[in-house]
Amino acid sequence: MSYKTRVTFTIKESADGTPYLNMEALDPIPNFPEQPPAFDLRPGADMAKAEEIARYLNANIASFRPEPLVPIASFQTKVK
Repeated sequence: MSYKTRVTFTIKESADGTPYLNMEALDPIPNFPEQPPAFDLRPGADMAKAEEIARYLNANIASFRPEPLVPIASFQTKVK
């Protein structure tokens, strides 16, 4: 069974003022890093653009699966 977690995207700012997004897990899953994954935005993105992206992702992403193919996907060979 593949583990999954609900996530929320938050905005952070690096020391030089560059915005980036963190993806924070809302449910415990094994081996998920303590520090949330970070996403760097394209050059020129400001905090307003980062907020827009975070709102969009939060509205459209239901969950995250770090190992999406566990168990490995296969073709159905028997009729249920």
